[in-house]
Amino acid sequence: MKFLKSTLAALMICAFASISAFAAARDKVKTENVTFTSDVTVNGTVLKGGDYQIKFNEGTGELAIMKDGKVKAKTTAHLQARSDKARNTSVRTLDKGSIAELIGFTFGGSNQDVMVGASGGAVTGN
Repeated sequence: MKFLKSTLAALMICAFASISAFAAARDKVKTENVTFTSDVTVNGTVLKGGDYQIKFNEGTGELAIMKDGKVKAKTTAHLQARSDKARNTSVRTLDKGSIAELIGFTFGGSNQDVMVGASGGAVTGN
């Protein structure tokens, strides 16, 4: 009986550890510092040119743009495969009149692009 209780306790510990590991893998967050050289629109919010921190949660698809520890803009994003590894971090924008719109970015060393929106199209460049 004592052996059975010990075995059951060990199995429960393993189950909780597996759940924790799965949750951590699912919510992998990548962070990078970037500089916008001019004003950029993210999900309807205008961000002034300057230094920001980009956080992308792969599990939830949430992209947050932060400045001085405060979230300035949030949107959804998804990963898109690249044909090669990125040499450095790059930001992609699309000219929409006087203010560019953020359409994606790449973490240096990554073989995937982070694209704004729920589904993507073709992207070129590094």
